[in-house]
Amino acid sequence: MPTRLPLMLALMMMLGCHAPIHQGSPINHVVLIELKQDQGTVDLVSDCDTLLADIPSVRTYWCGVHGDFGRTSVDADYDVALCVGFADAAGYQAYLDHPDHVALVEKWKPHMEWIRIHDVVDE
Repeated sequence: MPTRLPLMLALMMMLGCHAPIHQGSPINHVVLIELKQDQGTVDLVSDCDTLLADIPSVRTYWCGVHGDFGRTSVDADYDVALCVGFADAAGYQAYLDHPDHVALVEKWKPHMEWIRIHDVVDE
């Protein structure tokens, strides 16, 4: 068995190079938020993680803050960004109507300077 290990690892690496990379969702709800005061950033990310990630129709989810990697061409004018992915339009609508989503929006909307929402379809 030990002599087969290098061969198996090499085979797995070769096959992995040809495996599809796509692991997203067909419908993606991308939201960028600028808060009136930056102090709420950590709390907003925490609330998003707590309230949104476990909504049943959510297929993919991430939420975070701008990453500064020294690239001046990257838009950094937001405090929090999130992306929520869905398998279909019915799942997206169920998310929008879900009480946890509604509660998050009601709680944080008064603290937002602005919000940009982009719905992206990946066919």
